[in-house]
Amino acid sequence: MQSLRKHPCPLIWRISLLCAFSAFHVHGLAQQTTADSSAEEPPSEWRYTLGLRVRADDIHQETQSVMLRPVIGLSYGRWRMGIGDGQEWLRFNSFRKEPSLSYQWVEKRDVSLGVSLRIHNLTTGEAFDVFEPGRKTLRSRILTNIRLTDRWSGGIEWTQDLLNRGDSSTLGLGVSYAWPLSDHTELSLNTGLTWAPAEHWRTVAGVKRMGAGGLTTGTGSVGSGISYKHSLSRHWAWYSTLGVNKDVGKVAKLSGPHSLVNGQVGLLYFGR
Repeated sequence: MQSLRKHPCPLIWRISLLCAFSAFHVHGLAQQTTADSSAEEPPSEWRYTLGLRVRADDIHQETQSVMLRPVIGLSYGRWRMGIGDGQEWLRFNSFRKEPSLSYQWVEKRDVSLGVSLRIHNLTTGEAFDVFEPGRKTLRSRILTNIRLTDRWSGGIEWTQDLLNRGDSSTLGLGVSYAWPLSDHTELSLNTGLTWAPAEHWRTVAGVKRMGAGGLTTGTGSVGSGISYKHSLSRHWAWYSTLGVNKDVGKVAKLSGPHSLVNGQVGLLYFGR
């Protein structure tokens, strides 16, 4: 106590220096956090993707078809239309990619979370195509992708029929593996399954299909695919995909084909 009374100034200076150091440290951390947050924000500028693709459906069936379709994508900040832009195309391993209008809530290196809307063709089970007839509905989707390791990633998808026209809701789970062949080429493998209420499976099977009325809620489809991507330059790239979807559970007990094979080859131009 006597030493404190005799020398109050050194103690006060020590406390002042400690407070000042703490303030500068907190200020530095705040600036670093702000910088990191700013770095994670996507640039608010327009980007676009143009291209052509050849799509083949039901390859091993009598109903097989081959179609030439345009590829269009736009992005502005966190908004995406179509397939998005080149950065998104190279980011994850194309788990459940589909043309839609979407907004990315979270867009980081190892995780992404987005919501989207698309016009869904109930007759074909695919996204809206102006060249294909069929009954349509508006489908919403929440999709999250997580990078598990440098090569493994997983995805969870929830969809909902907003117009209540029979598509109901679905839950999809999937994983993918990326295999870089070179600095410009990547081969990726993916697999997943789909769970849905009975209403969805009845719509997919067709209400007139024998036995469709007895379908119940559960897992009714599993799928696997392989995709090849090759960057020709900063702006040009081409890709090819091959996928197999197979009915399981009670859906597989219906009459008719229980596995579908589809593929596509496309050439893309990225406006960066």
